Order: sequence, then structure tokens, then C-alpha cells
Amino acid sequence: MSAESIHMVLHDNAQADPARPALIQGDEVVSRGQLDRWSDAVAEWLAAEGVRAGSIVPLQMETSPALMAVALGVLKLGAAYTVMDLEWNARRLRRIDEILGGALAVAAPGGSSGCFRREIELPGFDTSSEDSAERAWKSIPVAGSDIATVFFTSGSTGEPKAVLSTHEATLRMFTGEGIAYIDSETVLAHLGSSNWDALPFEVWGPLLRGGASLLRKYRALTPDELRHEISDHGLNTLFVTSSLFNVLVDEDVSAFEGLRVAMAGGEALSPAHVGRFLAAHPDIPFINGYGPAESTCIALMHRVTADDTRGAIPLGRQIPGTGVHVLDGERECGPDEVGELCISGDGVSPGYLGDEALTTAKFVEVLIGGRRLRVYRTGDYGSRTASGLFTYAGRRDRELKIRGHRIDAGQVERTAAAFDGVAQCAVVPLLGLSGQPESLALAVVSTSEYFDEESLRTALATDLPPGWAPDAVVQMAALPLTRNAKLDTVALQSTIVEVNSARAEANESDPIEAAFSRVLGGTKVDPDASLFELGGTSLGAVRLCTALSRVTGLSIPVSVVRSYPSVNEMRVWIAKQSAATPDGANGTDTADSTGRVDTAAPSPLTGMQSGFLLPHFDGNDTHNHLYMSWRIEGALDVDRFVEALQDVHSRHLYLQGRYSFEDMAMWNHSGLPATVEHVKAPDEETALPQVKALLDRTFSLFEGEVWRAVLCELEEPQRWIFGMSVHHIAFDGWSKRIFVHDLAEAYRARCDGREPRFAHIAAPSDIYAETERIRGLADLAAQRVHWAKELAELPVGPAPWVTPTLCTEAGVTKIDVPLTPEQAHFLDRHSIGGGLLPLFVTALGGTLSEVTGAEDVTIGIPINQRSTPVLQDTIACLIDMICVRLRTPADHGAAAQAERVVLDALRNSDLSIAEVARAAGRAGQQLYQVIGAVQDSPSAELQLDGCAVQGIELSYIRLQAPLLVELLADDGIASTVRVTYETALVTDGVARNISARMVARLTEGNGGRSGSGEPGGA
Repeated sequence: MSAESIHMVLHDNAQADPARPALIQGDEVVSRGQLDRWSDAVAEWLAAEGVRAGSIVPLQMETSPALMAVALGVLKLGAAYTVMDLEWNARRLRRIDEILGGALAVAAPGGSSGCFRREIELPGFDTSSEDSAERAWKSIPVAGSDIATVFFTSGSTGEPKAVLSTHEATLRMFTGEGIAYIDSETVLAHLGSSNWDALPFEVWGPLLRGGASLLRKYRALTPDELRHEISDHGLNTLFVTSSLFNVLVDEDVSAFEGLRVAMAGGEALSPAHVGRFLAAHPDIPFINGYGPAESTCIALMHRVTADDTRGAIPLGRQIPGTGVHVLDGERECGPDEVGELCISGDGVSPGYLGDEALTTAKFVEVLIGGRRLRVYRTGDYGSRTASGLFTYAGRRDRELKIRGHRIDAGQVERTAAAFDGVAQCAVVPLLGLSGQPESLALAVVSTSEYFDEESLRTALATDLPPGWAPDAVVQMAALPLTRNAKLDTVALQSTIVEVNSARAEANESDPIEAAFSRVLGGTKVDPDASLFELGGTSLGAVRLCTALSRVTGLSIPVSVVRSYPSVNEMRVWIAKQSAATPDGANGTDTADSTGRVDTAAPSPLTGMQSGFLLPHFDGNDTHNHLYMSWRIEGALDVDRFVEALQDVHSRHLYLQGRYSFEDMAMWNHSGLPATVEHVKAPDEETALPQVKALLDRTFSLFEGEVWRAVLCELEEPQRWIFGMSVHHIAFDGWSKRIFVHDLAEAYRARCDGREPRFAHIAAPSDIYAETERIRGLADLAAQRVHWAKELAELPVGPAPWVTPTLCTEAGVTKIDVPLTPEQAHFLDRHSIGGGLLPLFVTALGGTLSEVTGAEDVTIGIPINQRSTPVLQDTIACLIDMICVRLRTPADHGAAAQAERVVLDALRNSDLSIAEVARAAGRAGQQLYQVIGAVQDSPSAELQLDGCAVQGIELSYIRLQAPLLVELLADDGIASTVRVTYETALVTDGVARNISARMVARLTEGNGGRSGSGEPGGA
């Protein structure tokens, strides 16, 4: 693809394979050849209307194949297109007409706005016949630096800004090296409206690479619609705003199943939502994309790992043809130093059309690395690690990013202050489930006795740029202030949330109206007004569909909200659907308003849980303790802290269970309180062994003793050690995140004198039913056949690395080997396709063979089983093990074999490990004597208001296998190889040798080859 223009590359592709699909919208499929001929006809028509090279043509059309054909036809004239949002008001369109100098605007039939001085409507074109090459339009040659499109964005001023974008800005992403995630097999969704700067990425991107673009008229889509596009139209690549991604994860994280790649951007990602996605879809790469319109779609990309969700998710590294720099003025900042993110390279805009002053201010030349570069100053602040990974640190002004709109809070306040009756006002961003701002409220102090909140909100929707109007206006007697006489934004947010909640609850008698009200931030709803007229957004429509589905039991797509957007219209539609499906009742809820589960019905245990219980017929166990421990400094309210621990205990029923045998292994509700022991110690060095000894004591599962906590007060004022241990039957790595999150909320609530606000979670009976439902979808008989074949003639007896040592006392120790930055980056580059697990298994199998001479190696790998929303948010043991068997092949086949066996094991992972053992003729036997794990559990950082909290690592009493080998990651990049072993069964020499050889094999090709000089393998 050597052509310098978008249209020439697309023309060459059409000539090479004209029948290949290019655009898909519903049942309409437009081939490359059809699109090429269609755009030829458009170019010929527009040329006759006076469009010439260098013209800018505004397009007033909805997202459709016709829009793309017109845009491509404009490019073939050497001109540039700009797409108008059909929801923009007349004042904005007239201002755009002024900026463009009276350019010829193209509208769909019947779609002229009357706001442009020169408007024409698109005629019909016959593209069914294949024109000859002689009749085809001869495209105008252009340079890569010529303008291809103009994005109109409000930025932080509300004034339309015309951001120019060149052909090479788009081509850099998809020609040459380009973005690896887009290829000839890509079917990438383009979610309208087409005016935003994602169009070149979502439409031209896959077409330039030989793939296809799936067009949707609306930017939002429900989980059901996403499933439909994947199954019926071949969608395999998704790029959505972070807000829409959060909605999809909240409503049904399983809806992403079937994608090859998922991407999100436009706003800061929610670590919690990304963590849930990665847990549910570990095999789908998830990409964070960053880049303002002024750098054409994307400047930085990062494949997110579970470890990235411990904090703010990195922005990533530069894509080809792009430079990103952290500057303090004109000085380049050092590693980890925060400065302004500035972008250089082929993607940077030539500037703003008609605004030389703003262009001069935002696009500057700076001296970097001995060269003068033209950069765009983003206004975003961030830093770069020594390894080249960029992170985000916020904005430098009062600009808010909500639902993809950059909103100047100051301008909203100034506009509101101009209205009669407004004495004071303050804009308040309200956080959504993602922890990021998702809606906007305006607090008002009024001088009028008859102040009308809704009238002000409606007026602001008219006077402010699209998307800037507050979702709710709340009148207050006074704005809260801090002791320093500054606005108390925390108190203000809390007050508005309470007011909105009360308003929504007032509508509970009408569940349909209540659903509308909640989506609109608790405002009173006119039942005849459209959701969108009331300030609802496309994301609000998705949340409305989900809320209504829960109330009615009906599946409601976003398109229905577009057709029936008011309460009364929706009520009519629901009545018709309910009459047609009288049995579509909604399920019952099992949680009260605090999120606590009411049901205490006995429940069978899952396969992994049963496996923990069966060996201990007296219910006593010291072998399966899990630990968490922290040092706490600050004004800890001990009584409230203990109350919070009891809140978490009461909420999560597996923590208060009696585990017993009836006809099968069962959970029964105990109702016993949590055990919290208080001790004292002079210092931390004395405290830790004392705390550990208390935590190590036997659990009596039959008696309902599942976990315990110890709070040790140190002699130094306001210092504590807090530790807890819990039996694995009720807890797993994923549960750690849930525990600390719920404990933080409960402690905050108790200190505030209120009940904790918890979300709904599933009861044990629901958990068991869901795991059985998932198993019922699998062919368990075929899986038994697979494991019988895969594990046939498995070697018996202890593994070669298990040898009784001279150590007289049983114990567990560990060896950590940090990776160098070069080794870590090598792994990061080579794990893009299949993730770290195949690489890790290859290295571990090869290491065990090399160190011990074993030629047949079995490795136990823990897998997360929280694959559906029901299983996401409760503390429980929802893991199992898979058994990977490696027979030593020629080294060149090691990676391929490891990837095959890992994927085969994952495909056949619906049987418990005990069932696998039975299928292999090894009932009651452990199939592996080494466990391997790439650690990707979400972080468990405890936050307690008014305290500094730091985690402490406590050692295990026993391991579930004599040897545990882990690959730990930090900031998304592998950082450490850890070998943990039973000192009575594995010698120190073997453990040290394994740890050293693991690093060498993992990083082969980057200075890590074995001493023999031969490639390693399993």
C-alpha cells in the first residue's frame, strides 16, 4: 500500500478483490467494488456541482453506506469531507457554515437543514452494473499532507473548532507496520454518529487493511445487540467509549464473547470494569486507546492486563508514525516526572481552520533530542516510565470529560449565573459505577421564591453546546464550604446524590417512570417528553433498556427507545409486548436494600469446594489457609472497624457457613458472627509472629469457623497490624478485591453513622445453580474422553523435583528473581498474540525437564470460573485447576505444543479436577506436583478513611503442591519469577536452579539463552 491517499489505497483494494465485503449495515452488505463504483458516481456528480480539489464538503447524513460512499467520493476529488451531527442545533450549524465560508453541503434526501447557504440533496445512484475502467472516475492525486477530513469539536470553549486531519494521519495507522490489531479478517464496528474523530479508525481502518466495517446508526448498543452483531454479522473487533464499555460490563459482561479484540478510549478507563472484563474473557485482548482529535484518533495504545487494574490504567506506547513527549514548558521531563503530554508525528493536525491564534497556541515547535519537532499540546498531564509506558495524571484546567464531551465547568456556571433568580451556582460531576464522572449536576442558590429547576435545565440545554447541559439542577439554601471558606465539593456531591435518590424513590409507584427518572439523575419526568429532550444520552438509553428489562422481564433494544422515547410511548410498547408474552415475568430479588442476601437455604458445593472438604472428614483443616495483612497508621476508629468487619461477614454467606456432608458436600447457614481478636505488641517485629500464630490455627468447617481476624495494637500511637486468614473453601484470589472494597465501604458508612450501601450479590444456591447451568452448556462426556486420552499412562510416583530433604522442620519458603527492564519488555512484546500463559508454560515445562531430566511433565494451573455476572461480586471459592501435560519435544516445537495443550485444557475445563482425575483412572490422586500461575488477580489495596494502609505479605503454612512457580507482573509488564516450595520436599538447590532457568527460558532471544546455546523447550 504505497499510495499516499486514503482513496487510492481503497481503489487498489477494490481492484484486487471487488467482491470482498467492505460495509455491513443490518442485512445490507456493500462490497469493495460496489463502494468504489458508488463513490465514483458521487465524485462525478459533485464535480458537476462545483466541488474541486481543496474544497471542504459538509455532509448532513446519518451513519450509512451512502454516507461512506459520499465521503469517499469527496476524497476522490482531492477535497475533504466533514460530517455533521444531525442533533446539532441550527445556531451551531450556521456557525460552521461561517467557518467553512459557505461551502456546498450535501444532505440525505429530505434532510436539508436550511442552515448552510449552499445545500444539495443526494440523488440515487445505480451501482449494480460493473463499469469499465474507461468509465470509472479518475481520482485526483493528492499528497499525504493534504487535508482529508475536518472534525468539528467544541473543546473547552463551546465554540466549534475545525480540526484539520490529513491523509497520512489516517494512513500511518493502517499502512506499513500500522496497528497490529486491525488486519484483513477484521470486522470493526462503527458506532454513529459519524462526526466524531473515530470514523477514520472504525471505517477507513479496516477497509485499508482489507477488512470490513459494520455500521450502526446509534453510538450505543445493548448487550443483546452486541451479541446479535457478533453472531449474525461477524463483528469481531469493537472500539467503544469507556463509558459505553462500562455500561456493557455492568449489564452483561458475557456479551463480548466471540470478539477477537476489544478496545476502549475517549475517557479514563475504570479499572474495576476492565478487571471484570478480563476475568470473564481472558483470551480476548483488551486495548486502551488514547489520542485527541488533533492527533487523529490514536496516539498511544496499551494491551491491558489484570495487574493494570490495580490503579490507573496506563495509556500505553506510541503507535507507528507518532511521537509522544512529556514536557514541562519546552523541557523534556525525565522518567516518572509529571508534565504535559505533547504529540508529534504524522498524525498531528495542521491546525484549526480559520483560527490562527488557537493554532499558534496549541501547535508549537520544541527542541527534543537535538531536533526541532512540531507538537500538539494536549492539556492532558501524565508521565513516562523508564520503559517508555505513558500514564495519565489529569487535566490542567476545569475541563471535565463526560460521555465523550469535553465540558468547561466554568462556562456552564457562567451561563447559568446569567439567568434570573440564580444567586450562586456550582457544577458538580457525579461519579458512575466506574468511579469516573458519568453525569453532571448543577447546584443553585436562588433569590426567587418560585425558582423552577427544570425550566433552568431546559434553558441551559438550548444555550449550551451539545452534551453540556447538566443532567439535574438541584436548588439548595446555600453551597457548602470547607473550613477554609472554599467550596466543599465532596459535601456538595453527597447532598446532590441524596436528593437525586430521594426523587427517584418518589417515583417507585410507577416503575417505568422511575426507570426514566434514575437514568436522568433523579429529575421529575414529563411522561410525554422524549428521553433525549430531557437530557438523556445514548448511554442513558442503554441503562434504561436494562432497567426496564429487569422490571418487565422483556428484552428491550436501544432502537425501541429511539422509536418510543417517552414514558407514555414506552408504556404502550411494553403493554403490547407483555400481552404477546404473558409468561415473561421477571425473577425475584434475593437481596435487601443494603445488598445483603436474605436466603439461607442449604446449597451443594461446587467441585473445587467439595475437593477441599472431602479429605477432612472431621471438618478440621490447617492446610488451606489464605492470608491478607496490613499495617495501619492513623486515626482508626476500632469499634467502627469491627462493625465493618461484621458487615462484610453478614453480607457474604460463604464466610458464615457450616460445611458438612449430607448426601453430598453442602453449605449451610451458620449465623455465627465473625471472630475478631484484639491483641497488643510493643512493635511490628514482635507483632507479626504473634498475629501469624493466631491466624494459623485450625479451622473447624463443620462448626462454621471459616475465617478469623486479628487486630494488634502497637505501643507507638495510632499504629496497628491487621491480619485475617480464611479457608480456601470460602475464598479465592478474586475474593480479595471484593473483601477490601466492601470493608472500605462498610467502614466509611459506620464512621458516617449509616448502613453500608452494597450492591446485590448472589446467594450460595444461586452460585451453585449458575455453575451447574454453565456446566450444562458443555459436552461433559466429550471432555471426559479428552482427559482420559490426554492423561493416559501418566507417570506414577513422586516427580523428580520432589525429594525429601535434610530439613527437619516442615515449612514454606520462596525465591524471587526480578526481571531486568529489557527482559520484561521482551516478554511484553512476545505475549501480544496469546498472552503470557503459553510462554510461561513452555518455559516451566522446559525448565523442569532441563533441571530434573523429566520427559513427561504435568503442571496444575488455576483458572478463574467467574465467567458470568452472577459469579462476579461475591466472596467465594470460584476457581478450579486444569492439568497441562507436556512431553518433551524437539525444542522448535515447544511453544506450539504448550499453546495447544493450554488451549485444549481451557476448552475442556468444565469438569472439576476431581472429575478429571476419575476420567484418567486416578480417582483421589493428585495429577500434578507443581503448580504454575501467571498472577493476574485484581489488586486488593485496602483504603480506610483517615488512615494510611500498606499491605504485608504473610507466608503460607502449606502449599497445595510441593512446588509453586509464579510469574508476577507490575504495571502490566512481567516483573518477577517467584518459586515457592515445601522445604521438606524440595531442596534449596533445586529451587534456586529452577528459578534461574525459568528466567533464562522466559527471556530467550533477549540475552536469556541457556548455557548450551540451544533454544529451550518443554
